[in-house]
Amino acid sequence: MKRVLLTLLFCSVVISACADTTTTQPIVVNDQSLSGGGTSPEITVENFLSDLNKALKDPTINRTDVRDQWADTLSNYFVPVERSTQRIAIRSSLDNLAAGVAQLNADETVSFDIQFEPARRIKNDNDMVIVEVPNAMIAMVINRNSNRGNVSIWSQNESLGYLIGNNSNTFPVVQVGVRWFLTEN
Repeated sequence: MKRVLLTLLFCSVVISACADTTTTQPIVVNDQSLSGGGTSPEITVENFLSDLNKALKDPTINRTDVRDQWADTLSNYFVPVERSTQRIAIRSSLDNLAAGVAQLNADETVSFDIQFEPARRIKNDNDMVIVEVPNAMIAMVINRNSNRGNVSIWSQNESLGYLIGNNSNTFPVVQVGVRWFLTEN
C-alpha cells in the first residue's frame, strides 16, 4: 500500500501545481525565454496533460536523465518566472514515482492513464483564463504476472480535480506575449 500512497503523492504534487487559486497576482516576465506554453489556453492544458500521461507511462522513468527530461518538458508549460520552482516540484514527484515503482515486486507493474474531454474556457479575466477539463480522470492499476496470467491486484480511478484539491478539474492559464502558460497564481 506504500507504493500506492507514493503514486498518489506524485499525482497530487504534479497536478496541484495547476490548481485554481482564489488570489490573482500579476505575472512579471523577466528576460527569460517565452518558449513553451501553448498557442491557446485549451491547447496548453491539453498538451500538458498529454505529456504528463506520457511521462507516467514511460517505461524508463527509473533513469535519472529521463526524469530530468520529463521535468523540463512539463515545467516548460508554466509561465517562465515559475518554471524553476515547478521543475523542482515535478522532478521531486518523478523521483517519488520512480522510488514507488522500484518497490514493486519483479512480477508487478503499475500503469497510469489520464483521460479527459476537450478543454474549454470557463472564465476570462484579461490575460488570465480558467480552463476546465470535463470528466478528467486518472486510472491507476497495479498488475501481477502469475500462473493465471496478468492479474490486477489494485486499481483506482480518481477525478483529476480530486487530486488537484479543487474538485473542479480547472487550471489557471495566463497569456504572456502571444503564448499561454499554466500558472500557480
